[in-house]
Order: sequence, then structure tokens, then C-alpha cells
Amino acid sequence: MKLAFVMDPISQISYKKDSTLAMMVEAQEKGHEIFYIEPNCLFFNSNRPSAEFSAISVEYEESSWYEKEENNISSLDFFDAILMRQDPPFDMNYVNNTYILEAASKLGVKVFNNPKALRDNNEKLAILDYPSLITDTIVSSSKEVIKDFVEINSEVVIKPLGLMGGEGIRRLHHEDADLLETLDLIDQKKEKIMVQKFIPEVFEGDKRVILVSGEDCGFSVTRIPQGDDFRGNLAAGGKAEVRELNDRDFEIINAIKPKLIEQGILVAGIDILGSFLTEINITSPTCFRELYDQQGINLAKNLIEKIEQAF
Repeated sequence: MKLAFVMDPISQISYKKDSTLAMMVEAQEKGHEIFYIEPNCLFFNSNRPSAEFSAISVEYEESSWYEKEENNISSLDFFDAILMRQDPPFDMNYVNNTYILEAASKLGVKVFNNPKALRDNNEKLAILDYPSLITDTIVSSSKEVIKDFVEINSEVVIKPLGLMGGEGIRRLHHEDADLLETLDLIDQKKEKIMVQKFIPEVFEGDKRVILVSGEDCGFSVTRIPQGDDFRGNLAAGGKAEVRELNDRDFEIINAIKPKLIEQGILVAGIDILGSFLTEINITSPTCFRELYDQQGINLAKNLIEKIEQAF
């Protein structure tokens, strides 16, 4: 199988922790040809979805975790399957790439995750389909609407809709001296943000549950905040600890699983804080290596096997 990975520059990844690299290693070990495409190398040639790409070999080696061959250009139907692993920001560049990949799928290329599903399921907004599973939440750019919500809930968290890794997330209290200044900035930008009631259990850890074809592995990667930071995101310095799932976790998983399968979402990373669903990540879910390193759970291998079964 010719399997391409659309991903941000491989030269900049953490080779010990990168989930996409883990997938590439597993695909290579199973004898598949693997190829590398950077997001800005996807393009339309007239009506043909195309890319500049290179064959690549990978390994877990600090000094040289990848070796690229010469660049080529081809229509995307050169590949049997494509894994879309471009990181947010979820902006128009990202959206335009989903159009190119959707065109490839119409040529018979298997694209994971489904490009239309990627467009339709903003990682923050997707949780709104499950009101019984989430904390009190609004999405707005209005100073007055947000101010009223802060006053009702006393303490909230604000989240940009298109970022990742905890970037731009802030905790606000109704007595903060700079509250009105912060709300003025939001109001001036006219860019909608998510505002949620603060969940105190955040200091116990934010669970990331990886689902492959809707199935969990029985464990979460719990990301625990360090120091004074309330964010558990690993990119923000959180500590990862693998823990068994509990009954509430399974309840949340079972509630969202049918829609994931219906929309053709092969891999998803759902985030659970306390008893609440906080995010459904389908762009480029991480934490594969943490599961493997701490529990020997090889979801990257499972993922490649699921792709094989699609043929």
C-alpha cells in the first residue's frame, strides 16, 4: 500500500513523543511504502487534487529519525490512502486542504479522517451536540453576553475555537481587575470564542481518550497541570499519566461513538475533565506514544491495521 502522511514539518517534531511518527514507523514495519506531504504542498492542478511529496523512511533515532528522498509531483490518486495529520490552527488554509483531500477521496483514495468530517467538526464546537455531557457553555464574541455569563458562573475558562495545545486558553474570575479590558479585546476582535464554567477537577488532570474506529483501549492519558498553570496540555508543560477509564468515561465514549463511526472518523481524541466532555479532537489526536511507553498499548499499529482492512 502507498500511504501518505500530510503533516507539519517532520524536522520539528519530538521524535520520542510524536504520534504521527509512531504511525509512520508501524506502517513501514508492516511493509507499506510511506510518503511525506507538508500541508502547503497540497494543491489543485486544474481539477486534479495533487501534491508535491517525497518517499520517506523513519526510525526512532535521535540524530536522524527520518530520511527523505527527492521531491516528486503527482495527482493524489498515486496513493492508496492518505492520513491527514496537519495540526491546527483550524483556519482557511486548513479548510482549503480538506477540499483538496475530499477531491482525492472522490478519485478512490482512502482519506483518514474523512475531510468533510474534519470541516464539519470543529474540535471545540463538536461537544455542543452532547449538551448532557458538557459543563455550562456559551460561544460568543459579545462583551455583554460573555460578561453576564462570567457574573453568573463567577469563574470561567475562555478558549479560542481554532487553536490547540492549550494555546490562548485563559481562566477568568468575575473579580479580576482586567476582566473588562479582556472582554473589550474580545469584543473588538469580533471573533467568537468558547466560554465555559470553570471545572475545579482540572487540577486532578485532563483525560485524553484515543478512539480508533470508535473503540477505546481501556485507558486514558491523564494530563496533569504543573506549577501554577491550570492547563494540563502536554504542549503547555502538563505531565502525562496513563490511567484506567471509569464508568463516566465509558458513558461519554458510548454517547459519541455512533456519530464518529457514521461520519467516517477513524481516529479521535476525546477530552474529559472531571465528569464533563470538553473536546472532540479529530484533526491530529496525540498521546499514542504515552500509551505505548507507559502501558505497552500500540494504538499506532491498531490504526494501520484498520486502514489495511479498508481495502
